[in-house]
Amino acid sequence: MRKIETTLLPAAAAALLLLAACGEDRGRVAARQLARRNSCITSELALDAKERLASLDTAMAVAQGTPMEQVTTAGRAFAAAYREWADAVNRSADYADSATHARARPDSLRFARMSEQARPRPVDRGTVAGNAAARFNSDFTQAFNNPDHPCNKPQRRDND
Repeated sequence: MRKIETTLLPAAAAALLLLAACGEDRGRVAARQLARRNSCITSELALDAKERLASLDTAMAVAQGTPMEQVTTAGRAFAAAYREWADAVNRSADYADSATHARARPDSLRFARMSEQARPRPVDRGTVAGNAAARFNSDFTQAFNNPDHPCNKPQRRDND
């Protein structure tokens, strides 16, 4: 089976992290902006996932013993897998953001390693986890490419 992987920190972002760790001003600014956007979007998606799962937990209690119980249970399983993926990707993005803002190179490299370790491992397509990961990646891409998304608005100072 084909695997679904996190697509948030492509090779270009890793190169920007390296530039930031080496003290390149232009690279540092670009890396900080990208990391901030990734962290912001993944935080938002993780919060939405948490709220969706809580709502389905309530729906599960209401649906017990009704014809909707199986549908609600399936929806909750997907929402739980989505939340798990979203939380893992968000942790990774937050560490990457910390790496770009670290003042010392060893701290930057340590946070970059932590980011890589926190990234969710590839999952099989067609499974609940695989479908949830694919949906998350699609949601992330849609938000990332939306110029009106609040996380994509430039900040006054991205170099602090």
